[in-house]
Amino acid sequence: MIRHIVLFRVIEGTPPERLQEAVDRLEALVGVIPGLRSLRAGIDVGVQGNYDFGLVAELEDRAALEAFSTDATHMDVAMFILEFRESADIAILDLEI
Repeated sequence: MIRHIVLFRVIEGTPPERLQEAVDRLEALVGVIPGLRSLRAGIDVGVQGNYDFGLVAELEDRAALEAFSTDATHMDVAMFILEFRESADIAILDLEI
């Protein structure tokens, strides 16, 4: 299994409703994308210096991770997030568990 972790900062002034929409859209991918076992997304509680938004997904294997990365439904959500993400400030970690 692969645990896929993504953290990023958002453009200052991004409305919380947009972040919540991103959370909802990301979590709705479970059951839609083959190999995606779970996905939890959320907004930081407001600790100074933390990333603003992130997700933790669990995928069956590396093949599922690769398929997830290019899946059209996932890319649609990713493009929505790009509208308010600080483009240079992202962290991605994929762990084999």
